[in-house]
Amino acid sequence: MGKRFWTNDWLLQLAVAGGYALLYLAIHPFSTAHWPIHAGVRMACLLLIPYRFWPALLIGEALPNEYQVIPCLASLGPAWVAVRSVPPIAVAMLIVWACRTWMPPFPSKKLIDIKALLVCGLLVSLGGMVYSSTALAVATAPTISFVPMNAVEYFLGPYLGIFSIVPWVLMVKLDYKPGHLHEQIRRALSSRLFLDTVALLIPALVLLEWVSYVGNDQVKQIAPVAMFLPMAWLTLKHGWRAAAVSGPLAIACISLPIAPINDIDPKTYATQATLAVVVTCLFALGGRISVQLMDEEKEKRSALSVQRFARQSLQLGEQRMRQTSQALEYLAGTLHITNGRLLEQMRRIVPNIESHAFYKQSVAMQSQVYRLAESMHPVAWRERGLPAALNETIARALDEAGIAYRCEISGRGFTRLAPAVLTATYRSACEAAVYVTSRLACNRVNLVLRGGETRGKRWVMLRVEGVLEETGVANAVYHSEERKRLATKLGASMLDIPEMRDHVRIFDGYLHLRMPSNRLRITVLLHDAVQEEQRPVSRLAPPLRLWVK
Repeated sequence: MGKRFWTNDWLLQLAVAGGYALLYLAIHPFSTAHWPIHAGVRMACLLLIPYRFWPALLIGEALPNEYQVIPCLASLGPAWVAVRSVPPIAVAMLIVWACRTWMPPFPSKKLIDIKALLVCGLLVSLGGMVYSSTALAVATAPTISFVPMNAVEYFLGPYLGIFSIVPWVLMVKLDYKPGHLHEQIRRALSSRLFLDTVALLIPALVLLEWVSYVGNDQVKQIAPVAMFLPMAWLTLKHGWRAAAVSGPLAIACISLPIAPINDIDPKTYATQATLAVVVTCLFALGGRISVQLMDEEKEKRSALSVQRFARQSLQLGEQRMRQTSQALEYLAGTLHITNGRLLEQMRRIVPNIESHAFYKQSVAMQSQVYRLAESMHPVAWRERGLPAALNETIARALDEAGIAYRCEISGRGFTRLAPAVLTATYRSACEAAVYVTSRLACNRVNLVLRGGETRGKRWVMLRVEGVLEETGVANAVYHSEERKRLATKLGASMLDIPEMRDHVRIFDGYLHLRMPSNRLRITVLLHDAVQEEQRPVSRLAPPLRLWVK
């Protein structure tokens, strides 16, 4: 079988040369001295096309260039024809090659160095200025003479042409993914940048262009400058992509009305120079803003990673405690059976032995192991869920300490909450109960649990309120030993308010402490961890460099 078209290097070279030549001829009628858009196409091709196809690009531009230069032999002279016979792309190739070698505009496939891109565009424009000025200086036509303003024109025109084409091409390069064209177009059309451009930038540019067309001389001078205001606003909001979108539009609005003649009004030069400076500054500013935005996203992503790790660690620790609790329960049952068998054997060997004391110690040991297992992970929570643990485990521990307890549960969605959120809710309830009962005057605890869903995001609210009454101090002193063991029974770490607040922040939660009259109230709000982890995170770029995406 023969080679396919796209695997044959010679055919690829021929296709590149022919395609570039046709593109050059197609855009040539729209290119003028003050806005040569073929300069932007030329630089975009040199930046993106591999080196091995550069000879094809040179041939593709040399043929139409010779076709346009040779007819001017009689009017401009052989010296001009000799200089102009060298395709302009040859000069640009040397500059772009040097930039791609020592200061690459693309540090990687998905990054752009804005500073290197600006320097490359500036050097290519300067090279084009020297090339065109040299050709004009050696021309022998009596009606043509080289003046410094020609050099300004030869610099500003290609510079504006480069930044009319290259930014759009670079955005397409960064965003294009084979096989996802429709999805990318839909995403671009629904982006905030596109909406702001359509709703604000384009109407503002059209209005200002119309005002400059129908207004007096003073209005015509102010209108082009006013075009930079919406451009700056978009750049401050969206970064370098806004400058890449708005810059070419502003250049087109200002350059299209200029008549394609050789002699241009000096005011036009001033407008073009101002436009070139503003577009350059907006690109640099947009690059810096994009880096700052991506640094913020990087910090946010780092915080989310730490938060996700803390959630996972909390859940893994809870699972280990659950496994240990189950192992302790199994151990307590095994001890009870083993001690019973041991007592039976002792009765056979020593019939008159007093076994009641041994049996009592065995039961006490079994009860201690069960209480330890219960404090680590309650059976009610493990078998019947969070509401059962709040209604039974905490109620029993507070009742043994002589504290009245009331639990109110309302809302929905508890079964759909992530296990880590349920764990944090129970542990927060235990810590809050221990904290409010640390006051001797607290003789009653009210707990309210409410779950819900707002705009697709599930949440749970917990409120633990301790009722403080001076008449309950005597009762607290009487049950002081049981109160001391309350934290152990509930498996609480006796955290203070800042530590509890840090604990709930793992789940993007909030903790408030209020002390109304005769009350000590702790309110906790937690959000579902699963939904929070699904937030989209922007891709990142290295800090302190104008490397953007």
